[in-house]
Amino acid sequence: MSWEDAAITSAITLGVDVVKKFFEGKKDDKDLISVGLAVGYFYNFLDVISGAIENTRIITLYEAKDGKPGDKCQQYDSETVEVQLILPRRLDVGVYQRCEEDFKRTTKGVILLEKQKRWYGINYNTVKQGEKDGIVIKDLARPLMAVKHFYEKILGYRTNDQIDTKWLKAQLSEINAFKETLRRLQELGYGALVNRLHFLEIS
Repeated sequence: MSWEDAAITSAITLGVDVVKKFFEGKKDDKDLISVGLAVGYFYNFLDVISGAIENTRIITLYEAKDGKPGDKCQQYDSETVEVQLILPRRLDVGVYQRCEEDFKRTTKGVILLEKQKRWYGINYNTVKQGEKDGIVIKDLARPLMAVKHFYEKILGYRTNDQIDTKWLKAQLSEINAFKETLRRLQELGYGALVNRLHFLEIS
């Protein structure tokens, strides 16, 4: 096994272990910061989308004009709505830019959150779900991008050195912990996104 493979295996294992400890209420000074970032991201975005899917059978999507609903709208069966999160495979500037470029290839829309009685902006692409038209709500997981800055400025890691084994292991652990935290949260009483939440990892 090469050192890259060994680092990847170790990083993934560490990421899963940290998430397990978090959900079991165990504290550790070595906990990864992406767990907390993922929890905040979940409640600010995925929980909102999950609620929108659960609370209505029909999603009415309006075109966005300056963040507000325009005149044109399209209706979709909530069963045809999926969510895709754009994540970087590595925590470096070039990969971040490619994530941003993919995110820009979406359409902006606005939906009404029935429970909160407020408008909520989303980015999406249309798809075919069998015989029906559907949408894939896409979002760029920007909180994960703060990890590099933390390791560089606070912990003093050499984040510009992509062959540094310490940084390689750290970033892979953080990315995996972020994904695993989101998966577990959406399974804990938030069934609307089960089998609908997908990750697009960009290199």
